[in-house]
Amino acid sequence: MPTSLLGLLVPHISSGIFWEIAKLWMKGCKVIVLDIPLLFETKMDRWTNPVIVVWVNPETQIERLMSRDGCSEEQAQNRINAQLALDWKKSEADIVIDNSGSLDDTKQQFQEVLRKVSEPLTWKERLRSRDGLISVVMCTAVGVLLAQKNLL
Repeated sequence: MPTSLLGLLVPHISSGIFWEIAKLWMKGCKVIVLDIPLLFETKMDRWTNPVIVVWVNPETQIERLMSRDGCSEEQAQNRINAQLALDWKKSEADIVIDNSGSLDDTKQQFQEVLRKVSEPLTWKERLRSRDGLISVVMCTAVGVLLAQKNLL
């Protein structure tokens, strides 16, 4: 995808994704999974935590791309070269799922990641959550009301 087209599309796509996340957050979803192939290129990694990269070795990546899309090795390599290197993305990730093995292996890794990200929140994470925000607003409102009552 040409950089100019990407530059035109990213703000609109990012905005749509942001609003969908906001709606899910307001509904109280505890885990939201985003599948964004150009996560780093679009700078959306700044809005995700943790960053999970599904990595595969280069040979398997080319084989799977050729099989899935019916393209030549050269075409597959060109598509891969048009993106940031998977090894670089792997180095930037908080969690890596190795997709070089079987589908069952990948599913098992995903289940482990899902378990990990579903664990109880730290106090900072809870504060950023919907429940934490409501608690902060309520405590602030009660504090203001009590302060006003004591001043009168």
